[in-house]
Amino acid sequence: MRYRSVSLALLALLVVGSTLVYTAKSSASEGFVSIRMWDNCDPHTFNETVGPGTCIPGAHGTELFPLFIQEVALDKIAGAWRFGSTRYTLPEGRVTKLDNRGGELHTFTKVKDFGGGFAESLNKLSGNPIPAPACLQPPNPENIFVEAGTVEDGPVSGSATLPVGSTKIMCCVHPWMRTIVNVK
Repeated sequence: MRYRSVSLALLALLVVGSTLVYTAKSSASEGFVSIRMWDNCDPHTFNETVGPGTCIPGAHGTELFPLFIQEVALDKIAGAWRFGSTRYTLPEGRVTKLDNRGGELHTFTKVKDFGGGFAESLNKLSGNPIPAPACLQPPNPENIFVEAGTVEDGPVSGSATLPVGSTKIMCCVHPWMRTIVNVK
């Protein structure tokens, strides 16, 4: 009988402990939303053509610069240059983390209407000849520059940058990179 009581007590402790660990992990993972940015730049050809530092060394991208330009000219986009999703739905009060998984600089820019970015040649190739006004502004809370391979703090859902409702977000370097953030 005593053995059974000790076993039940240990089992109860194990269940309570597991529940506390699960709750802590759930709370931590629910504390923020990761918004990823991707590209596939080949460091050698991008840096050689555009300039040093365009695509960070160590980036594992494989798309050669000439193929990238050809893809944008033909398709108006480069498929590997994208946000993790075309639409995010967030509850109010959620912190965002902007996670640049690529080798190039990207921006997380709130725009009234989608348009071109600040790279005139990419604007023309992608069919976005007129820059979105927000892309012509220096970095600010609504135009966040995210260096390659870094994670930056993003806006909180329900704030002025990501108010309740739908907000259009684009990359001002690669204007076909677009997403919509819905805050409920």
